[in-house]
Amino acid sequence: MNYAILRSTVLLILSSAGVCYGAGVITVDLLRGITGEIVTFTTSVKPAAEPFMALTWSFNGITNVITSTNVDVVGQGYENRITLDKATGSLVLKNVTEKDIGEYVLIIIPFGAGQLQGNVKLEVLTPVSKPSMSCPTQNLIEGKTSLNLTCDAHGAESRVWMKDGQPLVPGPGFSFHNDNRVLSISPVDRRDTGEFLCNVSNHFSFNTAKCNLKVYYGPDMPVIDQMPTGAELEESVFLSCSADSLPKATYLWKFRLTTRKGPTYYIHEMENWHTGKYTCVAYNAITGQEASAFHTLRDSSTPITGSMSMVFCTVLTTLALRLV
Repeated sequence: MNYAILRSTVLLILSSAGVCYGAGVITVDLLRGITGEIVTFTTSVKPAAEPFMALTWSFNGITNVITSTNVDVVGQGYENRITLDKATGSLVLKNVTEKDIGEYVLIIIPFGAGQLQGNVKLEVLTPVSKPSMSCPTQNLIEGKTSLNLTCDAHGAESRVWMKDGQPLVPGPGFSFHNDNRVLSISPVDRRDTGEFLCNVSNHFSFNTAKCNLKVYYGPDMPVIDQMPTGAELEESVFLSCSADSLPKATYLWKFRLTTRKGPTYYIHEMENWHTGKYTCVAYNAITGQEASAFHTLRDSSTPITGSMSMVFCTVLTTLALRLV
């Protein structure tokens, strides 16, 4: 049925019933709904002994939502979206969208009584969407790699960036752009390893996205330890090498013309030819960097030559002079 013809029919019923407007029959002036959910337009009308002559809901004064006389005519776009309580005029609207924002008018024509009318405005709130944030897939190298984390979300009014549960503020290495939409880290640091959160919100909803970063670094300068610290000939000696690195470094020992892999260098029974300069080279396969340190292995039972021998020679010389 054409809505214009149907509206004319309803107006004709109004004129024959007599125009006598009752008090506003909708319980609120403003109704808020959330995108994708339902809203209920509730009236204060009490069920009558017999059905109404006519009942109509319209949208923005021109669109028929539903008109109920002896038949029900549902407006285009409202099929399967509405439920009407014919006894009270209350209306349930399902799966609301931003297109449903506007004014709704209810007109009820009872038998033997004046027309009842009410109107209400509907606001449809859109929850902030789940943010999209793509984590970098390339290896992040300390001091070399820079990156941007972009946080996109529909309906967001504010964005807050956090690192390991603490809010991030602009500072060395961190900057924000495009109304906090983009977080720039330049260059990355080992302390940037961890969980980054982008919290988005509007005045009634909240959502978040996260990205876990791992920053590869090192190796730092190796540290060499000797056990025992005062080794003598014919004793066993351990030399151990360690360097802070992510991933763990690999190690290579160099002594004279020989090389040996691994973080430890073990000498089962130290001999004179074992003494000398040992170099430990630490290497990180991802960063491509290496660092080295050296250690001199001595026989602790052998007096250190140098200044002490000079003192000994001076004493012998002085005694010889006194004897002359």
